[in-house]
Amino acid sequence: MNTYLIIFRLSANEDLYTNMIAYLKTSIYWARPMSGVWLIKTSNTVAGIRDGVKSRVNSSDIVFVVDVTKKDWATSNIEKIVSDWMKENV
Repeated sequence: MNTYLIIFRLSANEDLYTNMIAYLKTSIYWARPMSGVWLIKTSNTVAGIRDGVKSRVNSSDIVFVVDVTKKDWATSNIEKIVSDWMKENV
C-alpha cells in the first residue's frame, strides 16, 4: 500500500461533502491534518483516488493527489495524533 496526499479547493465547506469524506474514510488508514488536506494509505492508484474524489465533488472543485510514500516531511503546529499517524504511514 502507498500513502497519498490529497488536497482540495472546494466550492463549499468540506464538511458538506459527506459522500467524499465517507469515500476517503473507506481507507483503513487516513488522517486529516487540516481542512482541505487528507492523507490516506491504500492500494488504490493516484488516478483511482482522483476519480473517486472527482465523482463526489462539484465539477468546479479542484483536486490534487500525489504519492508521498516514504518521502521526507516536516510539520509545524500539526496535531500530535496526525504527526504520529504520519510517522507510521508516510
